[in-house]
Amino acid sequence: MESLFKCSACGQCHVVCPVRINTHEFWEQARLALAGAGIPQPEKQLLQSQTIKDFNNSFAKPQKERGLWAQKAWDAGLLLAPVSTWRERPSQALYFAGCTASYDAAMQPVAVQSARLLQEAGVEFSILGQEEPCCVGKLKRIGDIAFESEAKKRMDLFNSLGIRTIVVSCAGCYKGLHSDYSRLGGASFEVLHLTQFLDHLIKDGRLKSSFDVPLKITYHDPCHLGRHNQIYEEPRNILRSIPGLELVEMRRHGAFSSCCGMGGGIKVAYADVQHEMSARRIMEAVGTGAQAVVTPCQTCCLGLLSGTKDSLASIEVHHLNEMLVRSVCPEVTWSVVLDALKT
Repeated sequence: MESLFKCSACGQCHVVCPVRINTHEFWEQARLALAGAGIPQPEKQLLQSQTIKDFNNSFAKPQKERGLWAQKAWDAGLLLAPVSTWRERPSQALYFAGCTASYDAAMQPVAVQSARLLQEAGVEFSILGQEEPCCVGKLKRIGDIAFESEAKKRMDLFNSLGIRTIVVSCAGCYKGLHSDYSRLGGASFEVLHLTQFLDHLIKDGRLKSSFDVPLKITYHDPCHLGRHNQIYEEPRNILRSIPGLELVEMRRHGAFSSCCGMGGGIKVAYADVQHEMSARRIMEAVGTGAQAVVTPCQTCCLGLLSGTKDSLASIEVHHLNEMLVRSVCPEVTWSVVLDALKT
């Protein structure tokens, strides 16, 4: 029982399985079967599930605070224009920030930089603000039987608002809204990860790099983007488009990438396992000689940052947005946004 819940469901064993069993789906279904049989998940996972159901986010924060990052960023002069909610102005795309970038002060630059990059490219987009729901993907990861009914509520909301394109900057939200929801049927919208969208904008000439970023980096593939959804090249295309940036690969990358340990409910129930996995991944990054490890997932960022502390490694950890911002609009770098949002 314990070993079943200690798995991050990263899908690495699927890649090497001789008969290609879809192991990450298998683990989730096994957890669901146990829950359906009345055998509960670890207590801390149950607590997080209830928090999501009670607060519509995993941080136990009021919904009215979910979209505050956008107003604060505009007030601080970090955006080119105010960000409207969908109710105020429906647009060609909905930007879905997710719980972590909305509520975690350390990761709010992800939302601000995502919005600024979309504005730099002239994309018309809106947010849901306090109406933005948790994607509830975490419920599926740990086998909560309420996932399907909760997910359908979210689909009904998106469909009722006439949303046709959702752009997400969280790998976990992408898997939830794109992969998990599509299996339920009834969704009338497409879901794109921000890296897919930005890659398209760069190739279209709508988003252009202007400044060199002299840095040697290595790229960490989030499991929810890579192995689970085959998004490998788009993030790398973005990084290769940035002048001055040198990309070197870790020995284990792409389909064979090591998991950072933050998925599958591990960080909640078995923090020691997550810390060990994150530290091990950081040491792989250090072995490349890179100055920084870059990833397009805010959850992976948090895991890798903890890995630097546990391993005492001096390598930097950056969200992919930061690399592009340094070349496109360096006035909204990560540290600038953090300082501005503190006030």
